[in-house]
Amino acid sequence: MSVLAVLLASIGVADLVRRWKIGSGVLVAVAGLLLLGAGWHTVWLAALLTVVLVVWVVAAGHDSSAGVTLLGVVVVLLVVSSGWWTFDDVPARGWYDDLPIPRLADVPIDRAALGLGVVLFLSTAANVVVRRVLQATGPQVLAQGAELKGGRVLGPLERWFVLACALSGNLAAIAIVVAAKGILRFPEISRDNADGLRAEYVLVGSFVSWGLALVFVPLF
Repeated sequence: MSVLAVLLASIGVADLVRRWKIGSGVLVAVAGLLLLGAGWHTVWLAALLTVVLVVWVVAAGHDSSAGVTLLGVVVVLLVVSSGWWTFDDVPARGWYDDLPIPRLADVPIDRAALGLGVVLFLSTAANVVVRRVLQATGPQVLAQGAELKGGRVLGPLERWFVLACALSGNLAAIAIVVAAKGILRFPEISRDNADGLRAEYVLVGSFVSWGLALVFVPLF
């Protein structure tokens, strides 16, 4: 899962910065692969991640779903083929083992890297996926985002919380998040028109956002 971790981290960092998105993403991809023991003989992996990153950034700037589609395909391929290669000589292993965090003592470095990559991806890059789904639902639904503020800020917080609760087995807390989201959005949804576009925007956006956090849980 090391390659997947680096891919998610590079896209997450690229979406967090305002300038030099591609450059920062490529830097994270190359540095991450080397630190996790990929080695120069697997330079093709850096090329693959760079292609995905470039398509993602360019597509995001043109409201295209090409980046999301390519990312989905590559993620599936990386998960399926994750057992085909292993990185034994990991330069970052010594630094990782010396971290004064007791809870990480039994967590392999590749799993910790995947966790970091998922957290970075769920920060702002996941908003791109949510927007593409809303766009596919209909332009009128997507337009409700101009009136319903706060989604881009609350979205990452919700996803991080849902991910943490799922990994810790605290499923009841996820139900609390769903209930709290309903209470928070009720005043705005109650003023919805007969077409129900606001409710559709909130429901579709919320479930896609939570789904993105949960889809990575089986990988841990």
